[in-house]
Amino acid sequence: MKKTTRLILQEVKLIPFISLLCFGFLFYSFKTENQLIWQIGEANNSASEFSLAPNGYKRFLEKDFGWEDRYFLIGRSEVKTDFPYILPGPADEWGGTWSTAGWRSHTLNILFGIDNLPKQGEWKLIIDLFDYNSENPPIFKVSINGNPTKFELPGDHVKHSVNDSTGLGKEYLIEIPVGHDLLKNGGNEIRLTTLQGSWIKFDQIRMEGPESAKLILNKNVFLRDIKAADYEIETPDGKAQPLLVDIEHLTGKPQLSILLDGDEIFTENIETGRSVFEAPMPTVEANRTSNYEIRIDGNKVQTGEVIRSPQKRITPAGYADTMMGTAHSRWMIAPGPWMPFSMVKLSPDNQNGGWQAGYDPIFETIGGFSHIHEWTMAGLSLMPTNGKLQTKVGDEKKPDEGYRSRLNKQTEEAPIGYYKADLTDYGIRAELTATTRCSFQRYTFPKDKEGSRVLIDLQIPAEYGYQLEEVQIKKVSDHRVEGFSKQLSPNTWSGGISQEYIVNFVIEFDQPIKNFGVWSEKGVQDKTAILLLKNCKDAGAYMEFDTREHQQVQVRTAISYVSIGNASLNLETEVTKPFGWDFDAVRQNNVNTWNNLFERVKISTNDRREKIRFYSNMYRALCSRNTFSDVDGKWVDADENVRQLADPESPALGCDAFWNTFWNLNQFWNLVTPEWSNRWVKSQLAMYDVNGWLAKGPAGMEYIPVMVAEHEIPLIVGAYQMGIRDFDAQKAFEAVKKMQTTPAQKVGGGFAGNRDLVPYLKYHYVPYDKGRFSNSLEYSHDDWTVSQFAKSLGKEGDYQEFKKRGEYWRNVIDVESGYARLRKSDGSWMPDFDPYQSGRNEQYVEGNAWQLTFFVPQDVPALAEAIGKKRFTDRLDWGFNESYKWRFNAPNDQYWDYPVMQGNQQSMHFAFLFNWVDKPWLTQKWSRAIVDRYYGYGLANAYLGDEDQGQMSAWFIMASLGLFQTDGGCRVDPIYEIGSPLYRKVEIDLGQRFGRGKNFIIEAKNASRLNKYVQSATLNGAPLRSFQFPASELLKGGSLILEMGPEANMNWGIDIH
Repeated sequence: MKKTTRLILQEVKLIPFISLLCFGFLFYSFKTENQLIWQIGEANNSASEFSLAPNGYKRFLEKDFGWEDRYFLIGRSEVKTDFPYILPGPADEWGGTWSTAGWRSHTLNILFGIDNLPKQGEWKLIIDLFDYNSENPPIFKVSINGNPTKFELPGDHVKHSVNDSTGLGKEYLIEIPVGHDLLKNGGNEIRLTTLQGSWIKFDQIRMEGPESAKLILNKNVFLRDIKAADYEIETPDGKAQPLLVDIEHLTGKPQLSILLDGDEIFTENIETGRSVFEAPMPTVEANRTSNYEIRIDGNKVQTGEVIRSPQKRITPAGYADTMMGTAHSRWMIAPGPWMPFSMVKLSPDNQNGGWQAGYDPIFETIGGFSHIHEWTMAGLSLMPTNGKLQTKVGDEKKPDEGYRSRLNKQTEEAPIGYYKADLTDYGIRAELTATTRCSFQRYTFPKDKEGSRVLIDLQIPAEYGYQLEEVQIKKVSDHRVEGFSKQLSPNTWSGGISQEYIVNFVIEFDQPIKNFGVWSEKGVQDKTAILLLKNCKDAGAYMEFDTREHQQVQVRTAISYVSIGNASLNLETEVTKPFGWDFDAVRQNNVNTWNNLFERVKISTNDRREKIRFYSNMYRALCSRNTFSDVDGKWVDADENVRQLADPESPALGCDAFWNTFWNLNQFWNLVTPEWSNRWVKSQLAMYDVNGWLAKGPAGMEYIPVMVAEHEIPLIVGAYQMGIRDFDAQKAFEAVKKMQTTPAQKVGGGFAGNRDLVPYLKYHYVPYDKGRFSNSLEYSHDDWTVSQFAKSLGKEGDYQEFKKRGEYWRNVIDVESGYARLRKSDGSWMPDFDPYQSGRNEQYVEGNAWQLTFFVPQDVPALAEAIGKKRFTDRLDWGFNESYKWRFNAPNDQYWDYPVMQGNQQSMHFAFLFNWVDKPWLTQKWSRAIVDRYYGYGLANAYLGDEDQGQMSAWFIMASLGLFQTDGGCRVDPIYEIGSPLYRKVEIDLGQRFGRGKNFIIEAKNASRLNKYVQSATLNGAPLRSFQFPASELLKGGSLILEMGPEANMNWGIDIH
């Protein structure tokens, strides 16, 4: 059948966006001497030769399609198994999009190698679509070696069923002339993705080119790219400029050798996956051209020239990438120049309001740079514009609506301490940096456009909407604007639980304001110096500047939840006095702050991608949660009263919740940043001092019970047991005991305490007819934690009482089925019980019985004995095998439909449970499998589930170090459990903080992607035969030396003594 519509484009580099709604045909003449270079599928109006055909689209995720690390390699991959007939769009729920999962886009990657790229001739990429959903037409993006072209496929109202395989669908043919300079010798990559809309189906994809063109036949490896790094590194032999060799392993164990001007500079055995090796080239003082040669198993496979040049030394901050994982992060994680636990979270926003609002790269626009990204909190957005004044941000799917602007994705940058975007609709470059409580922005306006202005918008799209109860924006001078926005998010969680706060701000400009105006839902006022409103739906202001001579306008901003005066004090203290109007100095201060933390953990690896992954995860584990006090220590409590901290250097800190942070953030902070653990404890005690309660969910320093149990208790106890004791321990014990003995009640606009405490204390579990059943397990764990604290403080009576309660978990384990089985108040077990279906996500909080059965971190051996050790182990091992194909994540965030889900907290300790049942090699196997499958390197595959303000990232750090604490380090004498270190050597700077030693070294000899099993161990010079060791041995300084190998040693680690 002849294709119904045909599109032929000019060279890709000349047309960044083509709208197919405007026309059906655009003809371009080609020479006829082209040959077929490669093809995927046959042009036969059928998808039968593709994977998943004819109607297996619902298995797209199950078959592992759509991720950045999945590829189709020309000449090696098979169409029937490796290329799906269909590509889902973000609108398709079967592709993973869901109300709680956010938009999910997918990528199909095509790799091919060109041998000696011909200097003459024409290339053409043809994408033959068999069908697409024209009811919800896709915006289809094709990138060739990073150079994008977008197509908006025509829409209509004709129904096109995804199940239709008759060949009568909505066909389309796209022909893309490929400029010679877009291809390169060696590896090339084509990426296909759908930014908006629904599915497309493929008939054929093919590349045509000159007759002299030849493909590289790939055997053991595929060389993606080779280039000189724009930085220097330190090596044992001195400084070096890396030659970056981007290589994909295919099969076997080939040896890579790299020669520079005839001398070998690098050698490595290639195992699984992709690596970007940093081959050390000697540094030069001036530009110099050298020749490189790549050998595989001694055979030359590629040669070329490289220009070496003087470069600056890279720091750990230079590897961290704040864009990683942003494809479906929630409001609380976004690209931008965030500081550790900062108050200001300056980031580009481009989505509509609602769950997972904020930033998503599939929307290639920006709708403003807002300052607050905390759970249930938002506000104060700035946006540079010109031309006609617009006061509405516009819809995420309509780039021409409102004041939002398209951006150039190829020039967008988001390293540590900096964000840059070129706003192409306005011709404006926006650059961002920040301190803890302040932002600093630099806008470069074009010479040829009038109306250079900066917008202040107080009502912005956010994850949780809010009401403007009262606002004020006032121009106080030609260089300064001040104001506040009193905001209320009613019923943020459960009935009657609200978030109320005031965002006070000061904004200063380095150029004088030419014109000032304001707006509200009633319209624009251009002849006023103040906006003062109550109960409004919209509020903002605009400042216009004369940029004919000086095109740059710099903006420095501070916020405070206390007062405008305190916002001014924050600005003066953090920016004005130390840095003035020096944007680069503020940026460098941000970078220096991060390096001071990153340098506490030095990893040894020659793979640039692994450094990026490690330090990006470390960044996320420290950036997302929030400071709520000002530089003078003032903060606002849950009753909206201004309070004063005794030590301003120990700030008031808030977040969404501490739910299960003992499996990730707590142990990471306790090990690497103990001063921050100490501050978190002090912040909780400050809340206890003024409101009488600790808080499980202190967002905005309120009591928002988004999650269950009182897991701030393990935070406090774990810090104390790990030697972090710069706080009042007696008061802390008083507080944690109250939380476990006092019925819950309203505090301020929130709710404090355990909702199901009364039935728990009465029945010694929470009957499912009296509350949420799985709270039985979570409360019991917190009770055990209190017992350990009591024992450390010499409170024997409390120790015995809470120790007994720490075993209440036994009352919910049905030994016959081996599950935490739903039980009523009369003691009867639920009949016809299904461990997957019964009570899922209701009686079992964000999980199911299969998962919650393992929630006894305080006594894993006793749980295994109650269930049966073999049944315990076999069931857990089955769960990992079952979840492997899903990358240990749940499509649509339905975590209770699958056994082992790293995308949520309930199963984050599962891999380490094998240690406790004499199978440490399974801990090594499965903890490494999660690292390999769940944690990627890209926009979409870096974090697949709900990152939850750093929890997933902190788990990665601990797992990659090969250390874990199943009980969160809360026992009287804490231990570390050994997993499978990812790096051959790690040095942890203990810094003699809190009485610790200088450093601790973990050396995993021969560690690699295949060598993941511990063969033997030595701790501080003595043989270690157990999988565990006292945390005190690490904290005093020393070394853990592991011999790693490719096969499990079933004789190591089974001696728990």
